[in-house]
Amino acid sequence: MRPLLERARDNLRGREVVAVMSGKGGVGKSTVAALLAVGRGNTALVDLDIFGMSTPRLFGVVGRLHEVEKEGIRPFEVGGVKLFSLGGVVGDRYVVLPGANEGGVVEAILAFADLRGVDRVVVDMPPGMGEALLALERVARFKPVLVSTPSAMSVKVVSHLAEYLVERGAKPAALVLNMAYVECGGGRVYPFGRGDDARRLAERLGAALVELPIDPELESYVGRIGEYRGPAYRELLKAGL
Repeated sequence: MRPLLERARDNLRGREVVAVMSGKGGVGKSTVAALLAVGRGNTALVDLDIFGMSTPRLFGVVGRLHEVEKEGIRPFEVGGVKLFSLGGVVGDRYVVLPGANEGGVVEAILAFADLRGVDRVVVDMPPGMGEALLALERVARFKPVLVSTPSAMSVKVVSHLAEYLVERGAKPAALVLNMAYVECGGGRVYPFGRGDDARRLAERLGAALVELPIDPELESYVGRIGEYRGPAYRELLKAGL
C-alpha cells in the first residue's frame, strides 16, 4: 500500500489526461503543451519537466511559489490555465534528483495538485524515457501526444518512445511536427525537409500528423503564452487535441 500513489490515482481518476512527450529535448514540447492547455475551459497544465523549467517562463510565473492549503497545491491561474509546476515549489533553482526520487516528486505533484473544477489535465513530460514516464504510467491512463522536429535524428528518437508506448497499450494520438514549415508568399517553405520520416512514423502508428509552422511572433509571447492565438495554436486547435 502506497498512500501517495493511491492519492495521485484518486486525484486523476475520471479526468482526461493528455501527456505531451518527446524522446529528446529542444523540440518545443513545453510550448506545445502550453498551447494545448490555453483557450480550453476546465483545463490544468502540470509541468513535470522538472529539469527544464520552460513552462514557468512561458507563463511568466518564474520566481512565484505555489500556496499549499488543506485542499492541496493551489495552481497559478494564468490566461485561463490552472498551472502546476515544480518551479512553483522549489523556485527558480536547478534540481538534481536520483531516479527513484524523481518518481516520488512526480507522484507528489499529481497527488496534491488541487484539481477541483478540472476535467482535462495536460502533462508536460520531461524528455526521454525515464522515471517520470514510469511514474505517470503508475497513476493514470493517458493519451500520448508526441512532439518532434523534422530532423531524422529527432524522429528516430521519438520512434523509440512510440514503440514503447504501443507495447504498453498507450497508442499515441498524434505526432506533432514542430517547426515544420514557414508561410512565405502564400505558400509553404519547408526549410528542414518535408518531414517524410515523421509522416511514415505517424502512418505506422495510425496517429494524426500535425504540422506546426515556424512563427516568428511566438517568441514575443514568452511570459504571456496564454494570450497567443497565432497559427501554431490554431493548427493544434484544428487537430482537436
